[in-house]
Amino acid sequence: MSARPLIATAFLALTTLPAAATVGPWVGADKVHVRIVATPPRADGALHGAIEIALAPGWKTYWRNPGDAGVPPRFDFSASVNARDAVVDFPAPERVDDGYAASNVYRDRVILPLSLKVPEPDAPVRLDVVLDIGVCEAICIPVNLRARVEVSADAADQDGAPMIERARAALPGPGRPGEFELLSLKRVGGPDSKPEFEATFHAAEPAEAQLFVETPADWFADPPKPAAGTGGRLAFRFAVDRRTAAGGIDGAEIGLTLTEGRAATSRRFKLDGDGPTP
Repeated sequence: MSARPLIATAFLALTTLPAAATVGPWVGADKVHVRIVATPPRADGALHGAIEIALAPGWKTYWRNPGDAGVPPRFDFSASVNARDAVVDFPAPERVDDGYAASNVYRDRVILPLSLKVPEPDAPVRLDVVLDIGVCEAICIPVNLRARVEVSADAADQDGAPMIERARAALPGPGRPGEFELLSLKRVGGPDSKPEFEATFHAAEPAEAQLFVETPADWFADPPKPAAGTGGRLAFRFAVDRRTAAGGIDGAEIGLTLTEGRAATSRRFKLDGDGPTP
């Protein structure tokens, strides 16, 4: 949670559902509004959608790993009808360092792609999600919102498709071999309570590159810093606080997301006794 003053204010916004559609109504509070969109379910039961979050100028919300400070987003789809196994994906964030803490955030507007399964493709579908997110300017406010949409069964109703396609196109990709990619991750020192790691990469503009780290829930990674990598490669180094970790290092996974301007790529690495392997 941020070191700045916290106002424990929550908002719950509900609206009357419109007729079946692919774009739901906006719900929200003064500084943030949310809506959910979806395309009609496919014959195989696959359902694609997105959660759009619009913020007031100067305000921000957090990535799935908020960094040193902030509120990780939570999504509850349990009230949905004929839709299950929701998976929410995230575009790469940006890092903001206010001198007290480094946070991973989105500004202005973010669209989170969404995938679900429809058990009965011929039956009505309602998406109903409760979001718990943090929004911040000089203060941080925990916000609770509920967004819903009755999903159209008409295959020709594709009003939500362009937004969903843009959101999926903005997700981190596999990178470009030899030009922009994550190459390796290895442990380079430190005790087991605070091991240090080096991640090597390719980038055309190294000064613009940023690295975001995701660890097991009871590990806490420091913000990565540029470093001279093994063999002269471009690299970031970071330490991980494991003093409260329940499990060991071997077999754990670390996820890395590399950005350069608007480009982003992600990769997961599994740690073993001899060092991480992809």
